Amino acid sequence: MKPLQAALLLAICIAWGMHMVIIKAVTELVSPLTYVALRMPILALLLAPLLRWYPGQMLRIAIAGACFGGLNYAFMFTGISLTSASIGSVVAESYVVIATIFSVVFLRETVGWKRITGIVMALIGVLIIATAEGDAVGSRNLPLGAFLIVCGTTAEATGALFVKKIEGVKPLSLLAWMAVVGSAVSFVPAALLAEDHFAFVGGGAFWPVMLSLGYSVLVASVFGHTSYYWLLQRVPLSIIAPAGLLITFFAVLFGTLLLGEAFTMRMVLGAALVVLGVIVILVRKTVADRTQAAAAGLTEQEGALP
Repeated sequence: MKPLQAALLLAICIAWGMHMVIIKAVTELVSPLTYVALRMPILALLLAPLLRWYPGQMLRIAIAGACFGGLNYAFMFTGISLTSASIGSVVAESYVVIATIFSVVFLRETVGWKRITGIVMALIGVLIIATAEGDAVGSRNLPLGAFLIVCGTTAEATGALFVKKIEGVKPLSLLAWMAVVGSAVSFVPAALLAEDHFAFVGGGAFWPVMLSLGYSVLVASVFGHTSYYWLLQRVPLSIIAPAGLLITFFAVLFGTLLLGEAFTMRMVLGAALVVLGVIVILVRKTVADRTQAAAAGLTEQEGALP
C-alpha cells in the first residue's frame, strides 16, 4: 500500500469512528429513527445524477438497499442511542461473525476449526458486553441496545449476500440506489414509532442536528464510501478489511475523550474477545482466499464490493 493510500484509509477509519460518536450525541437530541429518515433522502438527492436503471438487477438492488440503506441504520442508530459509542462500535464488529456464518449457510463456504474458534470468541465477547449493564456509563438499556446493533449487522450481512449477486452496477450508482430505497424504508419506522419528529427545529438542538446530518451525508457517506470504493480498486481487500478494527479503536478513543465514556475491566474483556475473534476470522479468510486464488491460477480481482 502506498503512503497516500494508507493515509486515505486512516482518514476513512477516523471519519467513521467519529461518526459513531456523533450518532450517539445527536440521538440525545432527536429520535434515531427520525435522524435516519432525514439523512437518507438528503444523500439520495446528492447522488441522484448517478442513478441508472439496471434491467434484471433491480430486485436485488432493492433488497440490498433495504438492508444496507434502511434497516441497518434504523437498528444500529437506535441501538447506539441506548448504549454508547464505544460499546456500539465493538458490538458492530459482530458483522464479520454473522457474514461468515451466512457464507457457510447460504454460499456453502467451508470454515475450519480456527475460524469457528474466532466466531465463538467474538460471540462470547458480545455476550459479556451485553450483560455488563451496571458497568456501562451512559447506556440507557445495554442489553436491548446491543441486540438492536446485532440486528443491524445482520441486516448488513443479509444485504451483502444480495450485493454479491449484483452484476454490472457501478459502486457509486449502487450507493445511490441504496440511498433511494433506504429513504423509503426508513420512513416507515420513523412514521410509526418515533414522536415529535421536528421538535428540535424550534430549540437549541437545530444546528447540532443539522451539522450532524451534514457530517453523516458528506463525510461518512460521500467521502467515506467514495474513498473506500477508490481504495478497493487499487488495494487488495485482504489488506483493507482488517483496518475496520481501527474504526472501533477511534470510536472508543473519541467516545472516551469527547463523551466521557468509560470502559470497565468486564467490558475490556468482552471487547478483547470480540476483536481477537474478528482478527482470527479475517486472518483465516485471507489465507483461504489466497489459497483458492493460487489453486485457480487467478490474478487479484479489483473493484469488488465488500
